Parts: sequence; C-alpha cells; structure tokens
Amino acid sequence: MVVIDSLCPEKRSAFESVSLSSRTVCRRIEEMSDSVNDSLKNCSSNFDAFSLALDESTDMKDTAQLAIFIRGVTAALQVYEEFLQLVPLHDTTPGQDIFDAVLQCVKQHSLDLSRLVCVTTNGAPAMTGKKKGAASLPVRHCEAAGHTQPIHKVHCIIHQVPVLQVCQPY
Repeated sequence: MVVIDSLCPEKRSAFESVSLSSRTVCRRIEEMSDSVNDSLKNCSSNFDAFSLALDESTDMKDTAQLAIFIRGVTAALQVYEEFLQLVPLHDTTPGQDIFDAVLQCVKQHSLDLSRLVCVTTNGAPAMTGKKKGAASLPVRHCEAAGHTQPIHKVHCIIHQVPVLQVCQPY
C-alpha cells in the first residue's frame, strides 16, 4: 500500500478491496497456470509438425530436472516455440525414465506423436544412446505405433550457443 500511495494515491480504495490472502494468491496462480496450459494445448492442437527439445540437469537439491521445450509449425507456417514442462525425475535417469516422463508430458498436453519430426537432446549418454537413449526411444515408439513420419535426432544443440560464442575468433 505504501507503493500505491506513492504511485497512484487516488486508486488506494480499489487496491484495498483486493484480497491478498495466501489462499487467494495460490488460487489465482493456479488459475493462471491452467489458462497458460489450456492456451498451449489449443495452440499445439493446430501443429502440422512439432519437435521436442529435452535437457536434463540436476538442481541444487540433487534432483534431476527434465526441461521439455516444444517447437511447432501450423499449416499457415506460423512457428511457435514454448517451454512445455519441467519434470522432476526423483529416482534414476536412464533413457527409459526420461522417455517415460516425455511420454507422460505428451499425453498431458494432448500432442499427436504422429506429427513429431525431431527430438533434440543434450549430449548425455542417457539421451543419445542408440538403443536406450531418450532420443531413440520415441523413434522406436512411433515406429511401433505405425507412424510413418521420419523422426530426426539431434544432440548437443541446446548447449552449443554459449560454446560457439566462446570459440569465435577475436
């Protein structure tokens, strides 16, 4: 209220009527989150093709976190790139566990895997392994489901930008 008094004292009564209880704030955050998720689902349902970028790292509490990004294109060639989800991986982090988390995320966001065209990962062995890597498992999963769209695998592209900047000649 001190800030309101400084910036716009004539609106003080309007701000006093806003409930800032912890439950109200929590509910509003949940509503905003639901709105963002609904908007993302609606947008991604229009993708003719999409790719996923996966990056797994460990946080300060030693919990593995899987960041999933999506990039999609519509029939009108509109390109969207969004952060999809951050998934904590509490147990182990082999390729199968990472793939299971990705598959669950794909289902939560109602994505059609027949439109998946590329999986980009960091260079960790759990990501890039030919048989059990998180990038190889979606390819095999889609082939087993009868999807004919080829899926490309790219690794280390997520971390290359800073490396390229450091390695550029002066």
